Amino acid sequence: MLGGLSVAISDEVAAGTRQAALVALHSHPDRTVAQLSRALGRSHSATVRLVDGLQREGLVRRGPGGDARTVALELTSAGAAAAEAVRAARARALDDLVAALSEEQVARLEPLLERLLAASATDADARWRTCRLCEEPRCEQDRRCPVDAAAPR
Repeated sequence: MLGGLSVAISDEVAAGTRQAALVALHSHPDRTVAQLSRALGRSHSATVRLVDGLQREGLVRRGPGGDARTVALELTSAGAAAAEAVRAARARALDDLVAALSEEQVARLEPLLERLLAASATDADARWRTCRLCEEPRCEQDRRCPVDAAAPR
């Protein structure tokens, strides 16, 4: 049942690599191409091509990184707006799904989801990868992210 539900949710909130990159960079500004490629599960060269396209569209700009060998990625105002639109569409789809539950059922479900998310944190990149489409400010405001808390450092 969990597998079936994960497919249904994925179909509803699916974001392409382009959208996931925008949201990831919105949550984590000034990351490098290498960091973004790990978050997206793509090769470095594929991520460079993705960033090239985002830059041509005026959504991302490259800037100086932490050292001479790296380049930091930053969203433009258009890129930030696009990331916020992806998050809003995802939130609407999830709100529609969760509307089938009562408040009591949601309250019982949240701790179970936290445990499952924590169990999914198998490596140091888990938060960056798993939470690339999350509403991180909500997680950080309400409590600590279960993926971040469980991910090995």
